[in-house]
Amino acid sequence: MKKLNLFSVFIVSITMLVSGCHRKPSGLTPIPGIDGPAGSGQNSQNQETPRGIPVTPEPPVTASDAPRPEMGYGKYSDLFAGPHNEDREIFKNDTVYFDFDRATVKTSEEGKLQDVYNHFKSSTGDALIVEGNCDERGTEKYNLSLGERRALAIREYLANLGMDPQRIKTVTFGASKPVETGHNEAAWKKNRRGDLVLVTPK
Repeated sequence: MKKLNLFSVFIVSITMLVSGCHRKPSGLTPIPGIDGPAGSGQNSQNQETPRGIPVTPEPPVTASDAPRPEMGYGKYSDLFAGPHNEDREIFKNDTVYFDFDRATVKTSEEGKLQDVYNHFKSSTGDALIVEGNCDERGTEKYNLSLGERRALAIREYLANLGMDPQRIKTVTFGASKPVETGHNEAAWKKNRRGDLVLVTPK
């Protein structure tokens, strides 16, 4: 009987010892990226988070994806931002057309930009919006980029003639504003363009 009691005491002692070894330690170091109680394995929204696995950050923005810094418009900033008139007719015949997949001002289009420059030489207080457009081919992202490059090419050409570049705002519409809705070269060549809009104070 004594042997049985000693054996029972021995078993109880071993059980208590083993249980003590598995007791959760207190004062755990918080896991980076987890807002919940230390070592809880949960964030502040009580969503499960794998313990010990760092939270994967969003992929870094590359140079091509980064937003282009806003151009400075100097004394024309208030004109562009505030109430103003937009005349789309005055330069309608000076619309600049581009070759397929190109953003270079063609020799055949240079005379149009000379006319635009001459207008601004004899006027003060007004400005210009250049809208870059594309035909329907290509992805939306690519066409927006190409439209921007076309608008910037016109801006640069006018600046080289002597026009203040702060007087010129560029906008891209990609393929979203076609003037011809056909699906052939006759329509496409009319949609590869840069529209010129006169901006005057109200």
